[in-house]
Amino acid sequence: MRNLTKVAIILFFGSAALFIFLNDVGRSPISAHVVERPSPTPPAGNVNTAATAANAAVNSVNAAANAPAPQSPQAGAGGDNKIPKSFTLGKDSQDEHGEVAFDHDSHAFKMYSPDGKSPIACIECHHTDQPKSALKPPLSTSERDVALTLASWQTSAQKVKECRSCHFQTVNVPDGAAMPTATYDERGKKVTKDLNNELAYHINCNTCHDSAAKLRPEIKGHAGFATTNDCFSCHRKN
Repeated sequence: MRNLTKVAIILFFGSAALFIFLNDVGRSPISAHVVERPSPTPPAGNVNTAATAANAAVNSVNAAANAPAPQSPQAGAGGDNKIPKSFTLGKDSQDEHGEVAFDHDSHAFKMYSPDGKSPIACIECHHTDQPKSALKPPLSTSERDVALTLASWQTSAQKVKECRSCHFQTVNVPDGAAMPTATYDERGKKVTKDLNNELAYHINCNTCHDSAAKLRPEIKGHAGFATTNDCFSCHRKN
């Protein structure tokens, strides 16, 4: 009887131990799965990066809206309001060679020097706008103490004169004014000429274009380019 009691007690405690063991084994995979499940919360670094980018975009827009408008290189200080991008030379031409359309913007700011390596200096055409010490014969008239450049023009109140302010048409010399003259070498002889509107333009334009054609022969094929003998490449017929 005592032996049966002992066996019953042993079976009872053994069953209880087995139940506890099996219950723990069944729970362990579930617990492990829950613990190892990745967090759905995005990393803090991504949120900060997105916020920084958004703030930078807003700041960029605000800066652009509040920034002062850039000063146009066409704006002068006082004497002139702007540099014309283009204008007409030889207005009211008196002979068969009519007016000439002139692209000032290209000649002033692009590589239009005879060798094609630099823009044309302002004083190449506006020859009176430089110190007297810089003048070379036959030039003799100076109206500025500092050579005309884009920078000096932007800070100066002095007006840049049009060519016809001095180089009049032969039939339209104002009362009290005198046509400028100059002495040149022509075919080995000294020749003094009235530098009227027509001759002044031709000396400046043709001399430069002829030099460019000599230094860069390929330029002769460019549309609108002309040399001394290509009159109607530039002129309109009257």
